[in-house]
Amino acid sequence: MKKMVILLCSLLCTACMAPEKIIETQGISTIIGYDLLDDNTYKGTISLLQFDRKEEKTSVTLSAEGTTNKQIRQKLEEQTSHDITSGQLRSILFNKNMAETGISSFLDTMQRDSMISSLIFLAITDNAEETINNTNYEEYPEMGSYIYQLLNKHEEKEMLVNSNLHDFITTLYEIGIDPTLPIIKNSKGVAPSIDGVALFKEDKIVGSISLINTLYIKLFTNKKAFLGDITVEIAADELEKRGMAELNLPKSDSYKITLHPIKYKGNIEIKSEELVHLNATISVSTLELQPTTSLNNKETLNKMEQLISEALNKEFGNILEEFKNLNTDPIGIGRKIRSVRKYSHLTEKDLRQKYSALKIKPNIKVEIKRTGTVD
Repeated sequence: MKKMVILLCSLLCTACMAPEKIIETQGISTIIGYDLLDDNTYKGTISLLQFDRKEEKTSVTLSAEGTTNKQIRQKLEEQTSHDITSGQLRSILFNKNMAETGISSFLDTMQRDSMISSLIFLAITDNAEETINNTNYEEYPEMGSYIYQLLNKHEEKEMLVNSNLHDFITTLYEIGIDPTLPIIKNSKGVAPSIDGVALFKEDKIVGSISLINTLYIKLFTNKKAFLGDITVEIAADELEKRGMAELNLPKSDSYKITLHPIKYKGNIEIKSEELVHLNATISVSTLELQPTTSLNNKETLNKMEQLISEALNKEFGNILEEFKNLNTDPIGIGRKIRSVRKYSHLTEKDLRQKYSALKIKPNIKVEIKRTGTVD
């Protein structure tokens, strides 16, 4: 009797087993890109790794058109004898035209797929199909691996603000802050590279800033991010006015100093519903000075710190005006306002209406802690 029970149980367990997946029949997708063709039609492009010894190529790219993500997936399946699997999907690209109309519906589909990790990278590019078909990548076997390594390197160094599905969705549905995504530049004859950062208003792209200028966002959104080396250009006559050095340079010439941030601290100070101060302190070491001047004198050092602070505040002020004109809030000023009890009743719509008229005062203070290499 016991033998019969054991046999019956083994048969039942075998029946419940998932169907066997043979590696040679699998087409492992590593990247997918979407391009908007018209108001209702999209083109999806994937890069597949295949391990069939009968095939000469280890990877292949496929494209298909459709009105939904699932329809595109179905048409892609029709083009290959391999079973397309998403378990190794690591990057999703959207072209700018599509991002201008909104990408939340496609991301919602991705979230519902249990095979897709919430840490998958997202990025914007001019043409997703052309980027995935670019063959000028480095030592990686196909474009999906290259794009992943490119984004992962910047993510590990904390150079990106939002770059994965979890970060984007979390920020998207939080009141008072807007997400960002890296922009991948694709040029003929060279490997794709990160060219900047896309600014979003809700799930639609409205503008962009350079990667280095994301330091102004990271100052207030990430306590451990890498700000990146900062190069400040100061007019030579400003140095002469403050008696810092006898440079004997023409009035049109400038003084350049490159700084390496050591540590920083930023906070958003709510003065009122109409006035916000963005305060930050950055401790730096100097990497390069052009033209050469001495910073050994304490008075000269203090004047240089003041000049650098003024230059950064001016640049930050211009960026803040651009944010307000685009009505995008990647710093999360609205979120901070709403965290104050007497303003907690404000809705997303209220914050949007107030943001463009909000008076925002940047107050960045630079402290030179070390004088490093001087050229």
